[in-house]
Amino acid sequence: MAKEVESEAQLEDRFMQQLAKQGYQTIQIDKEADLINHFRRILNQRNQVNLKDEELTDTEFSRVMNELVGSKTLFEIAQLLRGSDIQPAGKISIQRDDGSNVYLEFFDGRVVENNIFEVTHQVTVNARYTNRYDVTILVNGLPLVQVELKRRGGDFEEAFHQIIRYRNDSFRNLYRFVQIFVVSDGVDTRYFANGDGNLNANFMFYWTDEENNWLNDITDFTASFLSKSRLHSMISKYTVFDHSNDSIMIMRPYQVYAVEAIVNQAQNHPDKNGYVWHTTGSGKTITAFKASQILTRETDAEKVIFLIDRSDLDIQTAKNFNAYSAQSTTNEPAIDQTNSTASLVRQLQASDTPLIISTIQKMNTAVKEDSSYRKLLTEFHDKHVIFIEDEAHRSQFGDMRKNINQWFANSQHFGFTGTPIFAENVGQDGRTTESLYDEELHHYLIKDAIRDHNVLGFSVQYINTLKGKADFSAEEINEKVAKINTAEVFEADERIQLVTKHILMNHGQLTKNGHYNAIFTVPSTEIALKYYQAFKQLDPNHELKVTTIFTWVANEENAVEKQDQAIKSSRLGLDQVIADYNEQYGTEFSTDTFSEYFADVSKRMKEHNDQSPDSNIDILIVVNMFLTGFDSKRLATLYVDKNLQYQGLIQAFSRTNRVETDSKPSGNIVSYRNLKAATDQAVTLYSAGSKEDFYVKSYDELAAELRPAIATLVTITPDAKAVDELFNQGDSAIKTFVLAFREVLRIHNKIRVYEDFKWDNFAADGLNAQLMADFQSKYVDAYRYLQRNREQPEAASILEDINFEIELLETDRIDVDYIINLVKAIDLDSQANRQSDSKRIKQMLNDTNDLKLRSKADLIAAFLDSVVPNLPDNANVGDELNQFLAQRRKLEVNDFAEENKLPAQLINSEIDDYDFYGHTNPRRVTEELNKAGYGFKEKVSLSKKIKSFVLQTVERFTMS
Repeated sequence: MAKEVESEAQLEDRFMQQLAKQGYQTIQIDKEADLINHFRRILNQRNQVNLKDEELTDTEFSRVMNELVGSKTLFEIAQLLRGSDIQPAGKISIQRDDGSNVYLEFFDGRVVENNIFEVTHQVTVNARYTNRYDVTILVNGLPLVQVELKRRGGDFEEAFHQIIRYRNDSFRNLYRFVQIFVVSDGVDTRYFANGDGNLNANFMFYWTDEENNWLNDITDFTASFLSKSRLHSMISKYTVFDHSNDSIMIMRPYQVYAVEAIVNQAQNHPDKNGYVWHTTGSGKTITAFKASQILTRETDAEKVIFLIDRSDLDIQTAKNFNAYSAQSTTNEPAIDQTNSTASLVRQLQASDTPLIISTIQKMNTAVKEDSSYRKLLTEFHDKHVIFIEDEAHRSQFGDMRKNINQWFANSQHFGFTGTPIFAENVGQDGRTTESLYDEELHHYLIKDAIRDHNVLGFSVQYINTLKGKADFSAEEINEKVAKINTAEVFEADERIQLVTKHILMNHGQLTKNGHYNAIFTVPSTEIALKYYQAFKQLDPNHELKVTTIFTWVANEENAVEKQDQAIKSSRLGLDQVIADYNEQYGTEFSTDTFSEYFADVSKRMKEHNDQSPDSNIDILIVVNMFLTGFDSKRLATLYVDKNLQYQGLIQAFSRTNRVETDSKPSGNIVSYRNLKAATDQAVTLYSAGSKEDFYVKSYDELAAELRPAIATLVTITPDAKAVDELFNQGDSAIKTFVLAFREVLRIHNKIRVYEDFKWDNFAADGLNAQLMADFQSKYVDAYRYLQRNREQPEAASILEDINFEIELLETDRIDVDYIINLVKAIDLDSQANRQSDSKRIKQMLNDTNDLKLRSKADLIAAFLDSVVPNLPDNANVGDELNQFLAQRRKLEVNDFAEENKLPAQLINSEIDDYDFYGHTNPRRVTEELNKAGYGFKEKVSLSKKIKSFVLQTVERFTMS
């Protein structure tokens, strides 16, 4: 007899039993009120001494709930839970009824045994809609982990979308303490962090063992991730707060294992170095930050020094580290990048700066033999100093590293690299990464990252630009091209024109009509300028915004040959480019302000979006800059017209493969050189011999998938009119169309990047460009139909938890979250940057059709005009915005209260109640109006007016 498929109820029961065996107490909680009462009992028990055996009264517990949740964001609640770096404990202070203050502790982030771990299931919450949650894990009575289970064989992503629905509908009060979500169907399990703003299915993570093997089965996942010690560490230690975006990031398993390996090495083997090989794009900065943070707390190191090899990365790393660090009481940056060698020496001598960021160049200047600073650092000769070295494949092999090692004789070095140096690609000094760092502590290869969808695979196309008089096969052409290695051929004007035309013709298809941008790498500054001029000539109306950036040498080798040319030096050529740039973007840069130009280019590349095309850079021409260390989710394509190999090739390719939304299926590489052999060699080396996962499916493979998907679609709905008939047949009929068209959309999004793709190729299968557009409109209609039905509580639909992947169709949606993130990211380094960013945001506010955003537009614009110009350079823009909004809300409440002769406290209390409970308190309003002596009609009118004002005010001042 065939074994029956395990039901969701059976899966839930098995999961609960395993947690019980792992030491969780199983408790029965039926509804939200039970949860709150249960937490109250545990809080009283944990704080019995502080409470002097007098349990909290109802009034006091109301103050507790307000301190814990109130109108706090999820980001603020998560920080409150974990306490500070020095005192990692969740604590609040409330006033007791007798006027005394008492501290209440509700989470111990240091000692796992000082916390109570419990599990319950099927808790019902009645809010806007009634929802019942599968399994809730409680720590000290607080729901910190929410688990949603699905029957095997269903759509796994439905559980993810069910969580979004629950979160929007009914996550309130103590459920706002949920830190981690887990979704599982028994055989596939993922986890992800809660947080303010939209959740993204692309950031559901696998859990693995130390060797990067998936622990997908819920039994294996629970035994590892949900062991009490590991869960406690994930919440208390391996969560990172990004203060620049008010986002909560939970670390991925390979990051956790790398940090633990580094800390173990530092604690138990201080005489040995080590390196971490984590592929480019896997989040090494977060791993390095967390390792540095823990090393300063849990080792005897006198200093932890994060050493990098470029000044622009020095600034960026300091910004990242400060974003991840808790704010100081004076609102000063927690970490200050060393602006000079003198500043570096001062930080080394200071007792209150355990973590320092510096470039290797400044550190070398401080300790080299002829340095005037050397004597000041004598004390560090024998002290235990730990160096964390980023991009360890680049600058850790020369004399500067030797000088530093000789001076810091008792130092320990930990390197991070995505592309180690092996015997196959060793430099002239003959040293490999392993010979420099002793041993590998952890690895996470590009094949692992692509498998886990932490980075994307690559679509690589080789374009032949050299043609002979006879017909040659592709292999013969490649052989001929490989033998041609002269600048005369590759740098010929005719070829440059040919490549430029090819890019102009295909850029839209590669980048989803400009939704994404591209980098174009070339062999020299001279060729960069040639290509720039070619784009200007062939695209005179600037349909694509193209610029270039590079460094130059003062005395170029071919200066004599250039005397009769229009562009006599690379610097003069770049100044002409920057002049065009200034005209395009309204800036005032030159090569004298190159660092500011670099920063602006970097910002525009990262903030590329559909709503402000005139502010975008579509193609950035580079020689070496931006090919390492530059991360942007909006960069999707790399055009290559230079030779690359090994680490240089992988680093360059990896600029394109950051995960964004489903509309970005791969990193696109278009090579105008014969790099096939070099690519295969590099991929083999950095994927431990495996090439399969590096490449996404070919055009032919995707075409073979698209044809049957089209056949299924046109069988269900031969044309757009047929979709209308499905609406008359109900949700089940609509679902068949949604799932069939979604599959076509998914495949189309992958195949569209190939030059061979044309809809005409699939007309015989029943689908052409016009019908595809018609189906897209009907697909959006189905999505909107669902959104309308969601407003009716009784209209539950089988479509609710389907992932429509609507981002495959939409351009950038300018909503409240989008604008607030832009505001928080305003560059305060100069007034010009502030003005440019503010102007761009205000333009979006003026153009928006989003009703929620329009209700807040005047507030945001007022903040940009009155506050941003006067902020200090190191200000936290998000915090300043919150303060501004609080002041403006207070003014508007006071004005309303004065106009209607009401106490402002009444209005504030009503707003607080609506924030906390989701409704106002009519009884309190009536009592206050009775005290004021209003008549019946006046009370009815004022009650409606107060409620309307409260709802409008909450909506207006809620920036999420």
